[in-house]
Amino acid sequence: MNEYYVLEPEGAGLRFAPLPEGGPALPEHGAPPAGYTLAARLGDPELLHCAAYRRADGPGGLFVLHDGEGRLFAALAESNLAYGLGLARMGRLTAYARYGADIFEDLDNDD
Repeated sequence: MNEYYVLEPEGAGLRFAPLPEGGPALPEHGAPPAGYTLAARLGDPELLHCAAYRRADGPGGLFVLHDGEGRLFAALAESNLAYGLGLARMGRLTAYARYGADIFEDLDNDD
């Protein structure tokens, strides 16, 4: 995974801007990056999930999105506003993925 983004509040939404210099070093096996603490895990670990980290010494945090094969990307929130909007976006994204998978898994069942 080499993709890093910075989350920028834009109006009532959120913009994912490329972060060309990269973000914090991400250790393997889900350990928190240095200077961050795990705040929440969103989604289904077997399908699509997001680890949400808070900065230990300031505002903002980091989101790392994973699927069944590994990391997809990381998004850095530099403010509490960006972090709150990021939690909402990642929560919705992982919930929609699980809902969509449930629909396709149950296509054989007649309701």
